[in-house]
Amino acid sequence: MTQINFQIRKAAEWINLHNGVIAYPTEAVYGFGCSPDSNLGLSRILKIKQRDWQKGMILVASHMDQVIPYISETGLEFIDCLLIEKDYPVTWLLPVEPQVSQLLRGTHQKIAIRISNHPLVQALCETANSAIVSTSANRAGQPPFTKAHQVRNQFHDDLDQVLSGNVGSFAKPSAIIDAETQTIIRAY
Repeated sequence: MTQINFQIRKAAEWINLHNGVIAYPTEAVYGFGCSPDSNLGLSRILKIKQRDWQKGMILVASHMDQVIPYISETGLEFIDCLLIEKDYPVTWLLPVEPQVSQLLRGTHQKIAIRISNHPLVQALCETANSAIVSTSANRAGQPPFTKAHQVRNQFHDDLDQVLSGNVGSFAKPSAIIDAETQTIIRAY
């Protein structure tokens, strides 16, 4: 087993079995992640980031089946937007299933979802057999980190694991688009 496969398997164990919080490379920056069903993990991320719960967080997945449990029946009408390919990463806002934790969705009636093309994110979601939380690895209001050593230096006591790897080639975090209205919330 390669070192990266071992890291991914261990990270999936932290997420699935231990309410763990990890950091991992995404398309543009390092992200903090946990199980979207773990209120303890979500609370830990909010504390680490010093972020208000009202803002909500993003889910990343390797395929649509992993996010269907978080989308309301009404939202499923718009799920095909997740398959739209663009030249940059896009996070879509879809109507949220009412039982989804407010720590994940914040005060919103929609949930932010991205199907990731980043190979490490895909492998992590596949190994965890789940979507995972994705929020930039930084304190609220600070620039996000793009290197594993930066995350380790700043957050080593707060995280269960930092996956080594390269962020993707994108210079900025994903665009955010409301699937229902096609309103661009954050441009790329």
